[in-house]
Amino acid sequence: MKKTVLLLSLIIMSLGAKAQYDQAIGLRFGLPSGVTYKKFVSSQNAIEGILHLGNGIGLTGLYQIHNQAFGVSNLNWYYGFGGHFHISNSRFGRYGNGWRAGGSNAYVEGALDIGINGVLGLEYTLPSFPLVFALDVSPVIGLSTKDYTYFGTTSSLAIRFYF
Repeated sequence: MKKTVLLLSLIIMSLGAKAQYDQAIGLRFGLPSGVTYKKFVSSQNAIEGILHLGNGIGLTGLYQIHNQAFGVSNLNWYYGFGGHFHISNSRFGRYGNGWRAGGSNAYVEGALDIGINGVLGLEYTLPSFPLVFALDVSPVIGLSTKDYTYFGTTSSLAIRFYF
């Protein structure tokens, strides 16, 4: 009897694997690169945290709204906003493809950057394996303790395992 209940539970859980997952963890490549964790707080709304370790250490938090894209199951587009902070340990650094005003572009070691982020992207969830691929673009505006401001766009690819 216990084996039957366990088998039935596994079948029901596998039927539940779908594009809308509850939470996922993985890697993000691009700017910022690092470890990404995403959690849905409702059927369409998610929060994402990114721990980035390039040129120092930082954290980005994003609130995202998801909708089905192009009528394709398992494909969603999303948009949202959030913020970031980053402590730099590199002599040379740049946040995306943008510009900096004031100060020097060449020396940013020890800088504390804070700013706001937007996000627009596509996300595909594999239907038969717990893997999610996301591609996005983010406008970024920030301030630094090293006497400069910056504005730019970044892009990234994230690969996450969902559970």
